[in-house]
Amino acid sequence: MTTSATSDGGRKGAAAAGSPRLGRRFRVFQAAVLSSDLADGVYRVAVPLLALQLTHSALAISAVGVAMRMPWLLVTLPAGVVVDRYHPHRVLRAASWLRMPLVLLLAAAAFTGHLPVWALALGAFAVGAAGTVVDIAAQSLVPRLVDGAALPRANASLQSVQTVMAQFLGPALGGVVAALGAGGGIGTATVLYVVTLLVLGGLRMPGEPAAAPRGGSPKSVLADLREGLGHFRSRRDLLHLAGVTACVNLAYAATITILPLWAVAPGRLGLPSWAYGVLLAAPAVGGVAAGRYAAKALTRFGGGSVLRVCAPLVGLCYMALAVPHVAAAAVALTVSGALLMAINVMSVTYRQTSIPPELFGRVNAAYRWIIWGVLPLGSLVAGLLADAFGVAWVFLCTGGLALATGLLRAPRLAAGTAAGPAAGTPADAPKAPSGS
Repeated sequence: MTTSATSDGGRKGAAAAGSPRLGRRFRVFQAAVLSSDLADGVYRVAVPLLALQLTHSALAISAVGVAMRMPWLLVTLPAGVVVDRYHPHRVLRAASWLRMPLVLLLAAAAFTGHLPVWALALGAFAVGAAGTVVDIAAQSLVPRLVDGAALPRANASLQSVQTVMAQFLGPALGGVVAALGAGGGIGTATVLYVVTLLVLGGLRMPGEPAAAPRGGSPKSVLADLREGLGHFRSRRDLLHLAGVTACVNLAYAATITILPLWAVAPGRLGLPSWAYGVLLAAPAVGGVAAGRYAAKALTRFGGGSVLRVCAPLVGLCYMALAVPHVAAAAVALTVSGALLMAINVMSVTYRQTSIPPELFGRVNAAYRWIIWGVLPLGSLVAGLLADAFGVAWVFLCTGGLALATGLLRAPRLAAGTAAGPAAGTPADAPKAPSGS
């Protein structure tokens, strides 16, 4: 998990966040996000539980976690170039079509009992690569669907839907169907991805070109990428925001990767697999509760204040998971979900209003390459720490890192540029862990 040119995260433009209408096209898009994120929630619980059925090796389970998250390190930057060169709606549909048969193949292998751990890791990487492009394109599409003044409300609405689906209903459903048999969770995700494609078919974009433009040479692609990276490197505000969020996400990845060994019997919490899905839904409870207030908090306190308060508290929540009690884990995950909701709404809106539209795909991809690229590192660190010192040290060390970096002094977050959406450009002129 800011609308106009103001200091500290943009307070003025967000004041009108509750009034503008979001429109039919946004609601259709939101319905597609609903289905896709429900599928993601099922999938992200089903894959670790399936890995747990195949092996109880901490290193092997962390390898599957690395494979699920490695696409954010390898695919994010090229995806940003593609989204800037082609209409994000077209990219969104193409990547969604590609992802569906990949998930279907993985489900078929699990159902037939021909899925070793290495094949699960390979399949998880392929599905994650397509999903990375889906997420980059979807976030780039939002400013094309709503006016700049409506962005905080639109992002808060999307974050709430994503939280409910990906962190609440999805994990709960994933835990139940995964307990029914091998491949059950992945098969359910496949059906939901098909529904996503059907809903996307009803989204019409008047500004979308009839045919996709021709791609450029590898040299021109690199030039486009350098232009986006150059803008990102020149922005001290984005660099600080990315650094803090990356540490929070590293702690998140480490926590989620190793949590099955801690929570599911014979782990310390002793939960059955279906109850693990319910526990993993706890962040959604906090996120949904905070969702309706996230835009208001951004308006009243500003983006810098939201970051300074929420980021270190997320680290404390992850450290609290080391307490070997189900109630402590549930409270820590619930509170972390509320804090991540506030960070996500602030971060997404700030980028959409402060990055020039013609550079948004590439600069946003560079930002997400950092904050999501640390996810496989978090999974790897989790496996190494758990294997060497025990699972509890994963929560203490990575949570402590998030706490320490969150306390660093943040620069002023001055949202909006003359070239950006915050200047009031029309919407016709583009989703997780923190800072999505």
